[in-house]
Amino acid sequence: MNLVQTTVILVSCCALVMLIGLAAALAMVATSPLVNRVPKDVFGFASLQTNPQSAPPSLTRYAARDGEQLAYRFYDSTSDQILIFVHGSSYHGASYHALASMISSSGVSKVVLPNLRGHFQSGRRRGDVDYVGQLEDDIADLVQCLRKRNLQGPVILGGHSSGGGFVIRFSGGVYAHLISRFLMLSPIIPASPAIRGGSSGGWANLHMRRLLGLLTLNSVGIRGFNGLSVIEFNKPVEFWDGSETLSYSYRLNVSYHPRLRYRRDLRRLDEGAMVVIGQNDQAIDAHVLQQMFAKEASAVRFSILPGIDHFGIFTSVVAHRAIADWLAEPTTGFFNVDEEGGRLGGEPRADPTR
Repeated sequence: MNLVQTTVILVSCCALVMLIGLAAALAMVATSPLVNRVPKDVFGFASLQTNPQSAPPSLTRYAARDGEQLAYRFYDSTSDQILIFVHGSSYHGASYHALASMISSSGVSKVVLPNLRGHFQSGRRRGDVDYVGQLEDDIADLVQCLRKRNLQGPVILGGHSSGGGFVIRFSGGVYAHLISRFLMLSPIIPASPAIRGGSSGGWANLHMRRLLGLLTLNSVGIRGFNGLSVIEFNKPVEFWDGSETLSYSYRLNVSYHPRLRYRRDLRRLDEGAMVVIGQNDQAIDAHVLQQMFAKEASAVRFSILPGIDHFGIFTSVVAHRAIADWLAEPTTGFFNVDEEGGRLGGEPRADPTR
């Protein structure tokens, strides 16, 4: 057998293996939708069913780069600083009305509560985006919208739960230079050992076979199935109000969290970042998360609040005080801020794995 024949055989074998792998991935993607878990109030939604002292501000809209009108709420303040705070999975910005009201009224920051694309009143398709990375584009567009409104103060990007995970993703992406500081409340990092039971304590119902199949297909550039649902949320029906989003497509779910190699995103965070988590968090092991940050992002300030759970981290007085105190700290001493409120000298980062 000559060299040419050997090469042909090897190439044919490799092609056959690849075809078998792709066929297996397609079979995994095509598996039937998963069955919901037994309904359980994992996080204590009943504790949120109280009448707020004031109604949230009306929704305002801004045009993203594709022309889509996306919604947000704005809380003014005497401070020039601006906190864009990203909601957690399944709901929208109104969940954080009490937190935003406290921050704005205390004079430490203006607050913007966006409804991410694919959620209530934002985007054409509930639970979906157009491509992986679109949420980062949308937040960058929101920053530019605020600048056009003549809001020129430093911009802080914060978030809770999946929103906190999105903050980590954003810090490792091409737009990190737009942000002066990062705030993460109980951040979700799905691939990490800090997630309880691999399902955030029973909140997330993953379509694991489909997810693995889509990861395989995307690794070879096949993205035609990325609109399929890969996750559902275990929110009991008695707490539905019609504005929730109870399942996400692959491309929305991936866009919402740190990249699969999440350590790279963590290493981008510096002393201008803070994590606050409750010791009793139902979704995340706070001490395991703390160990992860100590190893990968040791400059980040990390605070564990005793007696606080996943929702208490944005509703309790103790958490409110910790957040307000951090926001009140001057940005000098962390880094200098440029004329647009971002990091002085910050450069857009290459992001080939969006």
